[in-house]
Parts: sequence; structure tokens; C-alpha cells
Amino acid sequence: MRYRKRNPDGTFGELVETPGHTEGLPAEIQVLFETIAYMDAEMTAMREEFTKNHSELTGKIAALEVEVQALKGGEQ
Repeated sequence: MRYRKRNPDGTFGELVETPGHTEGLPAEIQVLFETIAYMDAEMTAMREEFTKNHSELTGKIAALEVEVQALKGGEQ
């Protein structure tokens, strides 16, 4: 059986032959696997972008809180 080996970055690589099997996956299933891998890579990129933006915003909020406290003269 032939299948596409998965690369470390989540994409599909070259075709690999499994010893003892002669049939490959139907084209429809292969397309589904490739679509799932693409969507997984997109979701991972979106999650990384969200995490980065969240960290930046958290830092800005903390800086603004310090600035507000300084303007208040340290009052609570």
C-alpha cells in the first residue's frame, strides 16, 4: 500500500510503499487527508498568532495599569 509520509511541519511528503500491500488509498481519501493536514497547519498558525497577540495585549494592559496608578499618585 502506498501512503504519503507526514513531514515534521505537518505537511505530507513523498509517497512511501508499505511492504506487503499493493493497493493505495482511494484518491478521495488521500484528498481528505491532505485537506485535514492543511487545515491543521492553518489552525496551528492561527493559534500561534492569537497567543502572540494575547501576550502583547496583556503587556500593554499591565503598562497602562502602572501608568494609571502613577497618575493617581499611587492611590488604590
